[in-house]
Amino acid sequence: MSDLFDFFRENESKLHEHPPEKVWQQLEQRLEKSRRPRRRGIRFFQPVVTAIILFILLLAAVLVWHYSAK
Repeated sequence: MSDLFDFFRENESKLHEHPPEKVWQQLEQRLEKSRRPRRRGIRFFQPVVTAIILFILLLAAVLVWHYSAK
């Protein structure tokens, strides 16, 4: 177990290395290229569909209750 601690003590300086600024810029450029454009309609579409489905289920439940009571 002490070998593991010795290993970390000897290599502690490597844990604090920072990559050059150019590397960060290249990484940011790659990430920007790989991002998909956001679709605006999806945010609005999902709650509307959920509300419509709930309305249809509620309407069906009311119709079943109304016709079964007769």
